[in-house]
Amino acid sequence: MAKIFGREIQKEEFLRYLGYYSHVVGISRKKMVEGKTKGAELLEFKTGSGLEFSIALDKCMDILTLSYKGMVLSQLTKNGPTSNKSGLPIKGYFPKAVNGGMMYTCGLLNVGTDYLDDDGVYHPFHGQIGFTPAENAGIKAFWDGDDYVMEATGLMRESAIFGDNLTLYRKIKTQLGSNELEIIDIIENNSPKEAGFNILYHINYGFPFLNEFTELKFPENKVTPLTPESEKCLAECDRVSKPVDGASDQVFLREIMEQEDGSCVIKTENQNLGIGSYLSYQKKSLPNFLHWKSMGSGDYAMGLLPTNSSCDGRPRDIENGTIRTLEPFEKTEFRLKIGVYDL
Repeated sequence: MAKIFGREIQKEEFLRYLGYYSHVVGISRKKMVEGKTKGAELLEFKTGSGLEFSIALDKCMDILTLSYKGMVLSQLTKNGPTSNKSGLPIKGYFPKAVNGGMMYTCGLLNVGTDYLDDDGVYHPFHGQIGFTPAENAGIKAFWDGDDYVMEATGLMRESAIFGDNLTLYRKIKTQLGSNELEIIDIIENNSPKEAGFNILYHINYGFPFLNEFTELKFPENKVTPLTPESEKCLAECDRVSKPVDGASDQVFLREIMEQEDGSCVIKTENQNLGIGSYLSYQKKSLPNFLHWKSMGSGDYAMGLLPTNSSCDGRPRDIENGTIRTLEPFEKTEFRLKIGVYDL
């Protein structure tokens, strides 16, 4: 049964109030008509409880924006939303092409440092999949008893002649009255040979939700700074500052303790705004976690990054024997939840 702003409501009662309800809850399609986003297609979700988010169909079905009761939680880079016509992630182009967003997907053949493989193929920083348009994209909105369920599905492929043939099947779902969305990903090796793969989920918070009053609430964890700048700021790693002119970003590896059910839950709260958010994922499938802070003026953001990779780049993972592999025609599943709540 749905709960809308604290009130439980059954399907029949809901339909007595609303003969037409897509302005309250539902999924709408939009096509952008100008600028860097020209031609890009978006899916916009409303749950009726104040949670609204958009999905970029031409960018791996990633979550572009997310807001709660009008408060924006997601971050966008200086580039703003971009379509794939804005440029492919060729060498040196990632900073000009990436739009950030509430979540962007990194992988499937690289996470972290870019590199040139033995066949002369260039693998960009954080991989290619986040710049891949969805195929067979579809939406469904339907009643399941007293629950009104909304889903978007599609697939993205990463392949090369004589090379790998990986498919990412994605479903994003929520429902009437919910303050949460769930991402369900299946990665399948459609090849008769073993395939190594990397995946990282780059969850990004931005202003106005992210400010000097924002608090991070991690479960028990061990923190390791990964850059000289991060080492200098280790004592402040859990704190968010005001924007700092000229500040470098920081990256920390966090070994997070999972709960009894195997999940890891990280909370981000802003008491001044009365809003909190959480990220939940399964540690078994995403054993590593990076915490990214960018307090620099104009690039102000914070990232929560669960991953199956070391983020030192694919060659290092292969060298260390830590690359995750799929047997011929094998598939594996990943589940994440992003939610919001009142304080």
